[in-house]
Amino acid sequence: MCRVITPDQSGGHAHVDDPLSIAELLRETLSQELDAMTELAARYHIIEDEEIRHSLGYLIGSRRKDLAVLWDLLQKAEEKAFGGHHHGHEH
Repeated sequence: MCRVITPDQSGGHAHVDDPLSIAELLRETLSQELDAMTELAARYHIIEDEEIRHSLGYLIGSRRKDLAVLWDLLQKAEEKAFGGHHHGHEH
C-alpha cells in the first residue's frame, strides 16, 4: 500500500513519471530526511549512555548513506528534466 502524497480530484492519488515531478518529490523527501537526521544527531549529542550513543552513531552513518543515494537520484532526475541545459550564466 502506498502512502497518499498528492490527492487528485477523485480523492485518490496520482503517480508521476515525468522527471520534473519526480525531482520535486525527491527534493521533498530529501528535505524530510535531512530534518530527521538533524533530530537524530541532536539526540546523539544529549544522550550520555555509550551503548545507545554507539547505536545512534551507527544509525546516523546509515542515514548518511541513504541521503547520498537520495541526492544521486535527485541529480539524475534533474538531469533528465533539464537535459543538461543550463540557464545561461555561471555561478
